[in-house]
Amino acid sequence: MFSKSLSSSKTRREVQKVHSLIIALGLHHSVFLSGKLISKYGQLRDPISSLSVFHQVWPKHNPYLWNSIIRALIHNGLHSKALDHYDEMHQTNVQPDRFTFPSVINACAGLCDLEMGMVVHQRILEKGFASDVYIGNALIDMYARFGKLDKARQLFDEMPQRDVVSFNSLISGYSSNGYWEEALEIFRRLSTDGLLPDPFSISGVLPACGGLLDVKEGQIVHALVEKIGVHADVLLGLFEEAINLFREMVNEFTPDLQTITSVLRACSHLRDLELVKYVHGYMKRGGFEFDTMANNILIDMYAKCGDLLSSREVFDHMECRDSVSWNSLINGYFLNGCFEEGLKLFKMMKSNMKPDSVNCVMILSIYTQLGHVDLGKLIHCNIVKLGFDSDIIVNNALVDLHAKCGKIQDALKVFDSMTARDVVTWNTIIAACIHNEDYSLGSRMILRMRNEGVMPDAATMLGILPVCSLLAAKQKGQEIHGCIFRLGFHSDVPVGNALIEMYSSCGSLETSIRVFEHMYMKDVVTWTSLISAYGTYGEGEKALRAFAEMEASGVHPDHLAFLAIIYACSHSGLVEEGLAYFERMKEQYKIEPRMEHYACVVDLLSRSGLLAQAEDFIHSMPMKADASIWGSLLSACRETGEAKIAARVSEQIVQSNSYESGYHVLVSNVYAALGKWDKVRLIRKYMKAKGLTKDPGFSWMEI
Repeated sequence: MFSKSLSSSKTRREVQKVHSLIIALGLHHSVFLSGKLISKYGQLRDPISSLSVFHQVWPKHNPYLWNSIIRALIHNGLHSKALDHYDEMHQTNVQPDRFTFPSVINACAGLCDLEMGMVVHQRILEKGFASDVYIGNALIDMYARFGKLDKARQLFDEMPQRDVVSFNSLISGYSSNGYWEEALEIFRRLSTDGLLPDPFSISGVLPACGGLLDVKEGQIVHALVEKIGVHADVLLGLFEEAINLFREMVNEFTPDLQTITSVLRACSHLRDLELVKYVHGYMKRGGFEFDTMANNILIDMYAKCGDLLSSREVFDHMECRDSVSWNSLINGYFLNGCFEEGLKLFKMMKSNMKPDSVNCVMILSIYTQLGHVDLGKLIHCNIVKLGFDSDIIVNNALVDLHAKCGKIQDALKVFDSMTARDVVTWNTIIAACIHNEDYSLGSRMILRMRNEGVMPDAATMLGILPVCSLLAAKQKGQEIHGCIFRLGFHSDVPVGNALIEMYSSCGSLETSIRVFEHMYMKDVVTWTSLISAYGTYGEGEKALRAFAEMEASGVHPDHLAFLAIIYACSHSGLVEEGLAYFERMKEQYKIEPRMEHYACVVDLLSRSGLLAQAEDFIHSMPMKADASIWGSLLSACRETGEAKIAARVSEQIVQSNSYESGYHVLVSNVYAALGKWDKVRLIRKYMKAKGLTKDPGFSWMEI
């Protein structure tokens, strides 16, 4: 509420009214609200009030608070004061995060203090934030303002990821210092990298066109301005138009290599193999000399279009390869599921050149998918030797590897050893806790993330909400829901879907429905979550109506949607309807039933007492039924006292050699009820030999 009120306040008087209310309610020590107040006073050109709010908060252990005051001071031109607070932050042992440094760098630039800027840059390297795109952009801008364009260009070239601001900073730096040709070169690279220029790109490059008296280049930029003004949000349309223009162009003019590489980028985005071959063929017929960049684009393009033979052919014929060449082909193999070939190429690359951090992240990602944690540990040793052990992105990949391979303690060791963490780090470790069903640890990690002042993103919420669902922690879920509203994630469809499921799991069907109704956009997961919620609460008729509304809205059901509706029918005794949906899934939507669909139909028939029909259905299945399907029928037999079918089903479960102790306990109980004590002894002997024990039941209640 207060956050929204502060955001909508237009004058200092309005902010002061909200501020007074915050103090009256005793919330003036809240780090979050204090940060909001500091920022708002700063925006309204009242740095004195910003400082007053800052000084009233104690203790000041949260970097968010320091970041807010530093930004507010810089916004009001108090660069020296901002750096004083940065020094004070350092002296009080508050660790800066990735949001601190862009502001501090801007303060150094504003004071023309190169020496301090270099000190800050060194600390960024020590903290492992060098790969952060926002920090990189600020550093490029700072060095460009100081005229250190070689350093700015070096940082630009070394950035693992660049956005349009990265290009704009360097273009502006070159233009401001009279390096017109370099400015145009970077502007052209902006397009070849698949990014759209914005108004700042244009304002940066036009002085270069004027400085070079290059009317033709200026006209191209002018035409681009008009085009962006109309079509900037329709990327695919632009790419298709670029291809069409290229086809027209080659009939009258001979394009240069720069134009062709731009067209190749467009082909890559469109994933059109025929277009790729057309442009590549034109280059060969025209006798173009392929430079490293053009070849790299071709490798990447062919791989993304699924033509690995052509991709490898381009790679093999290259006279000069750089790290991008190797990475593009290795990534191409991985994208197309050729993991072994990709790993062989990585080993070959190591004998030719030193791997970079991008290689390491890529290989770790593949080992994660393949579950090769031991090989991942070998790469970890290489990472330390290569000096990438302080790189946040590399460490995030390591945490993910150990977590997804079930080595949660190893994941925690890497996590705790990291000198700097970003929101992805926290999201990864929280997801790891959920994946390993350690919800208590996940809950502690969420609290620790909050205490360290790391701002969550939508992915964080998608990690936190399942913890609330699994622990049935409704109150905690409501707190997270409030946080989602404050941070503006309520319009995010996956977050809305997770909220529906969370409230359903916590016993609040009404709130699930309200969340659903307030969602502007709904996908198949949204509808499936609602249908599943209705099914859980035995509201079969409402589930049927929801399914019909989903189809009427144009959303096509998937296999999970059908699973949810059959489940809902099962829990409401709607046998005919459930069977009808099973047939519709096969006949109308051409979805091949999976084991879980058959299990759900068996449960549907069993719950309604149609045991003979359920047994016949199992025997008619095109696949061998597992213990879960027979177990569902056996449970119904036990409840109804159907001895003959129970005996046959028990034999099926014993023959399935399942390691699920629950089914064997169920069979033992059925045999005991039938007086077959010799069978009971055999089952217990089998369980003991296999080391199977009955899992204790438990329930969870929030108090």
